[in-house]
Amino acid sequence: MALNRSIDASSEYSFEKEKAIAKGFSQRFQWEMILIGIGQAIIWLTLWPLVINGFVPLWAGFCIATICACFAYLPSHESQHGNYSRGNPKMRWLDSLVGHITLITLISPYEILRVTHMKHHAYTNDPEKDPDYLNAHSGSLFRTIKRSADGSSTGDYAKYLDIFSSDKAFVNSFNNAIPMALILRGALLTLVVLFPLETFLLWWLPAKIGTVYTVVFFSWFPHVGTSKGRYKDTRFWSHWMPRYINHSMQLHFVHHLHPSIGHFDEPKAIETLKPFLVARGVPGADEIPDTITYNPLIKFS
Repeated sequence: MALNRSIDASSEYSFEKEKAIAKGFSQRFQWEMILIGIGQAIIWLTLWPLVINGFVPLWAGFCIATICACFAYLPSHESQHGNYSRGNPKMRWLDSLVGHITLITLISPYEILRVTHMKHHAYTNDPEKDPDYLNAHSGSLFRTIKRSADGSSTGDYAKYLDIFSSDKAFVNSFNNAIPMALILRGALLTLVVLFPLETFLLWWLPAKIGTVYTVVFFSWFPHVGTSKGRYKDTRFWSHWMPRYINHSMQLHFVHHLHPSIGHFDEPKAIETLKPFLVARGVPGADEIPDTITYNPLIKFS
């Protein structure tokens, strides 16, 4: 069945009905994401005096810091879509606050990630305009891991700053991110001088691992082998691990359809929208369980 959004408006699975259902799952305040984002940042900051003063072994601090780094991006991702403010201008400060704080662990400036992610949604799988294109279409998982580990993926920012140079909001966000980027780099260099081994194992290496984790599960698995177009640019995918370990990115398909649906509301949204996706012939949609648990989402073929 063709993948399209032009099913007759009077049909049982019209696009208008799909949007109405999605809107119903887009209203709840995402308190869980705020708890995770601020919580991991507080835990990570608390590790420093505990490790430096010998209360926590360095190896244990490294393990905890790495877990924090792997949980750092997702709460910021909700901020990038305005899923805390929910269109209320008076609450946009909350998007910015959570977005900035949670990304400290990853040594990443929030504004740059926000605007490049918005371009990713606008131009998903466009080889010229999608900032995440090479992360998902590098040719192999190894190349994607290498790109995210050696900094190649962030090195592309200059390219997209040039491509979208006529977009004043995009350029301004980059400029606004410079102070935070300098603060993060300055703090890292200062701590390297004062506590070289601790900085390496509590910040630099966990941030690298967290970045690789984020790129693999947010870019590679959901988008590899997909093309451009609604219902085509993201996929359902199989994996051996329970969903909570990969941040439920097996559900990333619904996020690209309706980004305003909060992360913790995506399972129920998918259950309700499943007939719409099956009717549109979305690959893998018919394999989605009627009730989504924390087990791997799709059975192996």
